[in-house]
Amino acid sequence: MKQNIHLHKLIMFLHEVRGWKRQFMMIFCGAATSFALSPFHFIIVGFLTFPILIIVLDGVAEISNLKRRIFIASMTCWSFGFGYFVFALWWLSHAMLIDPIAFAWAIPFAVLGLPAYLALYWALAGCLAMMFWYPNAARFLALGFAFGAGEWFRGTLLTGFPWASIGYTLMPTPLLMQSAAILGLYGINALAVLCYSLATVLFTDEKKLFSLSLLMVLIGAHIGFGVYRMHNLPNVENYKTAERWVRIVQPSIQQTNKMDVEDRQKTFEMHLDLSEAPIKKGSKKPDFIVWPETSVPYILDYVPAAKMRIADMLTNNQWAIVGSVRTDGRVNQTNKHYYNTIEVVNHHGQILASSDKVHLVPFGEYLPYQKLFDAIGLKAIADDVGGYSPADQRRSVTMPNDFTYLPMICYEIIFPDGMDYHGNKPQAILNVTNDAWFGMTPGPYQHLDQARLRAVELGLPLIRAANNGISAVVDPYGRIVQYLKQNEVDFVDSPIPDSIVPYWNNGPQSYHAFVIIFLLLVSNLLLRRTKTGNHLTNIR
Repeated sequence: MKQNIHLHKLIMFLHEVRGWKRQFMMIFCGAATSFALSPFHFIIVGFLTFPILIIVLDGVAEISNLKRRIFIASMTCWSFGFGYFVFALWWLSHAMLIDPIAFAWAIPFAVLGLPAYLALYWALAGCLAMMFWYPNAARFLALGFAFGAGEWFRGTLLTGFPWASIGYTLMPTPLLMQSAAILGLYGINALAVLCYSLATVLFTDEKKLFSLSLLMVLIGAHIGFGVYRMHNLPNVENYKTAERWVRIVQPSIQQTNKMDVEDRQKTFEMHLDLSEAPIKKGSKKPDFIVWPETSVPYILDYVPAAKMRIADMLTNNQWAIVGSVRTDGRVNQTNKHYYNTIEVVNHHGQILASSDKVHLVPFGEYLPYQKLFDAIGLKAIADDVGGYSPADQRRSVTMPNDFTYLPMICYEIIFPDGMDYHGNKPQAILNVTNDAWFGMTPGPYQHLDQARLRAVELGLPLIRAANNGISAVVDPYGRIVQYLKQNEVDFVDSPIPDSIVPYWNNGPQSYHAFVIIFLLLVSNLLLRRTKTGNHLTNIR
C-alpha cells in the first residue's frame, strides 16, 4: 500500500510538472534512453522513460488552448529528443579534435547544434501525437504513429540522417533483429515506441487488459519471429565450407597519421604486409582482399607503381578491393572532380571497377550550398582534396568469378532506402569505412550494429572493412562470423556466407513502414470511439 502511495505521488508529480522542470526532466529521460543503444544495450530503459513521457504528455493534454497544447507537446518531445541525441552522438566531436586548431570551434555545433536539429523531428512527433491524443490506449498508438513518421522524416529530409534511430534500441541481438526483415528499420521505429509506451499501464491505475495484451502480443511476436528464423540455423563455424573466402585488412592507423603526407608510404606498406601475411590455420586462400575506406594514399591512376605493388601481392583468380580516391580526369586549376571510391585491382595491375560514393557526408565530404558559404570561409571544412563529388547512382559490381557485391562506403550503410542499385543482384554487401575519426567511443559500435541490420533487411551477408575496427563478416541473420576488435592491427580470413531469399524484393522499403504507421493511426481513431475514461481520473 505504501509503495502504491509513493507511485501515485510520482505520477501526479509527472502529470503536473511545468516549465523548465518539465524540459530538464525530459532532457534527462532522453539522455537515459540513449543507453539502450550500442555498446550498452540497456533495453529496459525505454520501458521506463517513455512511460514518463506519456504521463507528462497526459498533463499537457489537459491544456484547453489547442495551439498552446500542441506547442508544449512539441517542446516536451524536443527536449526528450535533444537529451537523447546529445548523449547518443556526442562522439562526433572527436573528429574535430583530430585537428583542434582548425576545427575545435565546430565542437559546439556537433555536440549541441546537430542534436538540436535532429530533435526537431521528435518535436514534430509530439505535435502529431497531441493532435490524436485521447485519454485511453489510443494515445499509445498515437505516439507510435507519430514517432514512426518523425523518424522517417529524419532519415529522408535534407539528405537524411537516420543514425541512432529509436528502433535500434529494441534490437540489441541478432535474435531481436529478425523483425526488421519484414518491417524494416522505419517500421521497427514505430513498433519500439509503441511497445515502450504500452508499458505505461504498469505504473498507472488505468484499464490494463487491452494494453498489456497488445504489449505481450507485440513483444511475443518480436521475440518469437526471431526464434522461428534462427532456431534451426547451423553454427557460424559451418560456414567454413563456403565456396568463397575474403581477407579483411585492418591496419588501425591513427587519423593523424593518415593525414600526414610523410607517412603515406609507411601506411601503404602496412596494408601490403597484412595482405601478404600467411594464411592462418583453418582458413582457406581468400578470393578477395579488402582494404578500408581511403586506405590507398595515392590516386592509383596517377601512380602506376602503386597499382603494380598491389598486383604483386595477388595471384591468378585473386582480386584486391581497396578504398581509394579517384578522379575522372576532368582536373584543371579551376575544375576538380574527386570521388571517394572502392576500386577493384587484378593481378595484372588493372583497375576492373570503381564504385564511387553516392551519399556524401554534408560538411565533411562536401559543403552544401558551397558557393553561398565560400565568402565566409566555410569551404575549408570540405577541403579534403578539394571536396568530393557524388556518384550519379549506385551499381552492383560483378567480379570475374561471377561474385556480385553491393558497394557501400562509410555511413551510406545507415540508410535503409539507400540500398537501391542498378546492375546484377548482389550476393553480399561490401562496406568499407574509416571510423578512426571517432576514436574509442560508442560511434564505431553503433556503426557496426546499423550495418548488421542492413544484412538482415536485405538477406545478404556483410563484408565490412574498417580502418581501426570494427571489421567483420556478418551472415544474413546479423550474426558475426569473424571480426577484428577495435584498434587491433591484424587481418582476418573468413568464409562468405550465402545470401538468403529476402521477405521483400530489395529489402523492406519506406512504403512498408507507411502501412504500419497508417494502421497505427487507424487503430488510434477506432480506439478513440471506445468508452475508456481518463486514467488520471481513475487514480485520484
